[in-house]
Amino acid sequence: MAKKAGEIMSLRVLNTLIVAALMGILLTGCWDTKDINKQYLPVVMGVGKGDTEKYRIILQIPDASGKTQILDKEAKSISKAIDLIRTDSEKSIELVHLRLLLIDKQIASQGIENLINFAVRANDISIKGLVAVIDGSFEKTMYHQISPTPEISSYDYFSEDAGWTPNQSIVRIWEAYQSLNSYSEDMAIPMLKNGERTLFTFKGTAIMREDRLVGTLNNEETLLFNLFKGKYTGGTIEVAQNTSVLIDNAKIRHNASWNGNRPLLQTEIKLNVLITESPEGKPNSRIEKELREQLSGQFNETAKKIRALGSDVLGVGMLFRPELSEKQLKDWKSKWYPKLEQEIDVKINVLNEIYFKENVTEQGERGRMLKKEAE
Repeated sequence: MAKKAGEIMSLRVLNTLIVAALMGILLTGCWDTKDINKQYLPVVMGVGKGDTEKYRIILQIPDASGKTQILDKEAKSISKAIDLIRTDSEKSIELVHLRLLLIDKQIASQGIENLINFAVRANDISIKGLVAVIDGSFEKTMYHQISPTPEISSYDYFSEDAGWTPNQSIVRIWEAYQSLNSYSEDMAIPMLKNGERTLFTFKGTAIMREDRLVGTLNNEETLLFNLFKGKYTGGTIEVAQNTSVLIDNAKIRHNASWNGNRPLLQTEIKLNVLITESPEGKPNSRIEKELREQLSGQFNETAKKIRALGSDVLGVGMLFRPELSEKQLKDWKSKWYPKLEQEIDVKINVLNEIYFKENVTEQGERGRMLKKEAE
């Protein structure tokens, strides 16, 4: 009997030890948690040239009321400036929610490799964050605020589900890092400044050659750039006075070849468009002809402008990459890209749109749109 009681006691002790061990394992996952009320979570970081130091770092920290707190420091390095902000802050600075990296145009002209490398190597910065260049007053743009609107965030202007349009380019930190280390492609970065009644006004696109800004595209040229890259949702093109169309669909086909020792690229872009505004009586055939001539000319002029800057933001080198040896690939931007012969041909198809109003169904359908090709 005593033996049996001892076994029961030993079993209880063993169970107690197992439960205690499991609780200890679970508790170790929470030992370093921090109260969110004791943290600052910046969503925007601006990097500019300091008055007395190499870098000036400005952090924008939103709160629940829609207001934004600004933290600002200068230092010889980005890391040091952030450390100085942490030193003077009454709360912990965590960069895990950083969504937008804004770079002063002066810094972009001098080179952003160090900045992009810092963002990629930092353990607490997401490489999915967006990158943009400030074309205007760095301080005024970073300190600019509009009336408190908790539902509006700076990065919404770059979201395809919110304020983005094809007149704006988009590049993320990981894409910028990839381009910096690519032999066959450069990056295009959106340019902005503070708005009047909005947070930002977009100024076009910064054309980069390796890590330096070498030129710009205006909003119309940016639309063509995005079209070439297959990003066209919601793009509106003005054909002539009182005539504009909405891009419904685009198909792009490239034919890369060699003419002797010169790379040759022929691109065909087929656009299905919807007429959004047109003078009464203007035939679709005339709109197609005007749009085809206009876009073909603009596309070729924009491509020529980009080539003259020595930048391959269109990613032409990626199309020739399978045919290039390792040595030719390394020499693409310096030797082969300047010799490129490029021709872009645009074909237009105007769609008629007919709306049928229907009764609301149980599934909540409010109507449908049928599109037929214009004869």
